[in-house]
Order: sequence, then structure tokens, then C-alpha cells
Amino acid sequence: TISLFSYSIPNPLSYFRRSDDDYSSTGPSASYNTTKYILYGGVIFIMLASLFDTYFRTPSNKQSEEGEIVGAALPHVTSDGKYHGRYPNSLLTLFYPYTLFRDVVLDQPVDVNDVPFFWHAHVSDEIPVKKVLKTCYGADLVELDTEEDVEKAKELKLLPSLASQERVGPGSLKEKLYNGQRKQPIVITSPHIREVAELFTQENMGRMLSFYRHPIDYDLHPNLKTKLPPDAVNNFMTRLLSDVHTGELGFKELGIAKQVIRQCTLSGTRDLMAESILRFGQYFGWVPTGGEGTKLSEETDNAIAKSCIDDILQSYPGERYADHNSPEWQAFYKANKMDCQLYELSRSTWRAQIQTIIPLTLQKQRAGEGDDDEKNDEEGEEE
Repeated sequence: TISLFSYSIPNPLSYFRRSDDDYSSTGPSASYNTTKYILYGGVIFIMLASLFDTYFRTPSNKQSEEGEIVGAALPHVTSDGKYHGRYPNSLLTLFYPYTLFRDVVLDQPVDVNDVPFFWHAHVSDEIPVKKVLKTCYGADLVELDTEEDVEKAKELKLLPSLASQERVGPGSLKEKLYNGQRKQPIVITSPHIREVAELFTQENMGRMLSFYRHPIDYDLHPNLKTKLPPDAVNNFMTRLLSDVHTGELGFKELGIAKQVIRQCTLSGTRDLMAESILRFGQYFGWVPTGGEGTKLSEETDNAIAKSCIDDILQSYPGERYADHNSPEWQAFYKANKMDCQLYELSRSTWRAQIQTIIPLTLQKQRAGEGDDDEKNDEEGEEE
């Protein structure tokens, strides 16, 4: 017999353990007993297998502190944008809160409910870009420069508030411009990427634009310098993006940081700032100050934007040159190898986005949502 949970059941294998003498002494009932044991054993095995399979596979319906059911509904995305998956090291789990940013390449055309976010980690990027946004595009900037500003925005429910005031969403398109273009856009700006990311919602997701520079040319925002401990002096950007402030960095942290650049960012570089901002404006469909936003004015509008951007940026310095053969450089590179890789990735991303980050007017055409497509549909219905 077999003891299981204080019960005794026949052992279906006991027959096969008997000696030949035992077998010969059983007489004509041996065949019947063998069949009976095998049959009973098979039934019991099936019942126990089903019981254990159900026990281990059935997730428990536990309630989280927020009152949301977790367990049975996994994997799923809750209202705050968090992905609750079975695998804690999956990108969807590790990548929060960046999951509240759009994939700038795949999620085209730009949705009218999406909100532009300018992440400025460096002061010498922040000042000229903000000036361009306000002067050349008439942008209304929501500046969240401190963590206190971000917390206050969370308390005031910034995004739903802007939507209710029709400053984002369909109601913000005050004029009917060609293929969804807009004038005087609203842009959220901040040096605090992770904290601001949590402001966005499933209804109003963020679309991020940012400039990346070589670690030797860092000009970190003063409010970022206090985020990491004094001993975390190397690979600052990798630590900031991965939220690993102390200890050793590995491929996981580097992978998270790379994913932010590759997937979530309209990538700009310091030496190509003018071209980058012009690309950003066309991608979002921003009509420059003095532009018309019509199909016929597209070339003129681009010329207006380019002239304005060039006039502002000409007074700002470019990148610093570093002698890559010096011992000092070799030591610096060794200490900041991951951030150097991020910089090289940002440059390759910039080059790739020449083809993938296209003007909103073209995005609409390719998606069949352009004004010309609507006119063709109406003409076809009339015929």
C-alpha cells in the first residue's frame, strides 16, 4: 500500500514486484488481479495529477493596497500605467514608468491626446531649446523644474486638468489646419524624467524629446545633481535612467537606459541642435510663429521655422573637443563607459530617425487620415 495524506491506497506496482513463485501460485485469478490493480492505479494517478495541477496553477485573488485585484488577472495594466506581469525582469515590468511614453516610431501618427515632454538634463540644452519653443513656435511651457513642482502637478492632476480646459486633446485644435497641424502647442518641460513620466496616463501619454551629449561635455541641471549620492560620480545618465543610484551597474541597467533613448525619445544631439528642433516641430505638426499651416504653405512654414531656430542658436556654443589619445581621456572613458555607449546610441538613433521621424502631415497621409483622403472619400460617396 501507499500512504498519502494519512490515507492508504493499493500500490499498483506491487504485482510486478512479486516473485515468479508467487505468480505461479495465484492460479487463474492472477490475470484478473493484475488488471484490477492497473486500472485502480491509473484512475488514482489521473485524479491526483488533476488535483496537484489545479492547486499549483490557480492564482490567488489577492487585493492590493489600492484595492485592485492582482493575481488572477495577470498580466494586466492598471489605471496608473503599471504593468503587472508574471516575469519581474521583463522589459514591460522593468521599464515602468517609461511605459507611459509613446514609442516615437511605431506609434504614428501622433495622437491628438498625446502631450509633448521636453526632458532637459543639461542646462546648456534647456535654455536655448526653451527659447526656441517659445519664440519660434509660440509654445506654452509647463515648467516643472523641481521635484516639488512635480508633486504639486500630481496633486492637481495636471493632465486631466489640461484636458478639461481643452489645452490638450481634440478641443485644443482651435483652427482647422492641414493634416492635424497646430499652433501654440503646450509642452511640459522638466529635468526629472522618471517623476514626470508618472504624470502621464493611458488617455494622455507622453511623447518625449531630448538632447544627449558626450559625458565629457555634461552640464547637468543643478536639481539633478542632488538626486544621486556623492560617490555616484560615474555613468550618471545610466544611473539616472535605470534608477540604480549606488553599487555596480550591469547590462540590465544599461539596457533600460538604451531602451529609453531608442524607443521613447525624439533624439537630438548638441552639434545638430538646429536640425533636431526642426525635425521635432515637423513631427508634432507645430506651425511656426508667422506660418499658416496649410498644404500650400508647408515649404514656406519650414523656411520660417528654420530661420528663427538658426538665429537663436547661433549665439550658443557647440560641443567640446576631447583628445581621445590622451591618458586622461582613456581613464575617463574607462570610468564612464556605459554613458559613452549611451551617447553613441543617441547619435545612431538620430541618424535612424532621419527616415522614421517624419512630419505629421506625412504621417497622416500614410495612415489614410489626411485631409486629402477625407476629400477623396466624400467625392467617392457623392458619385
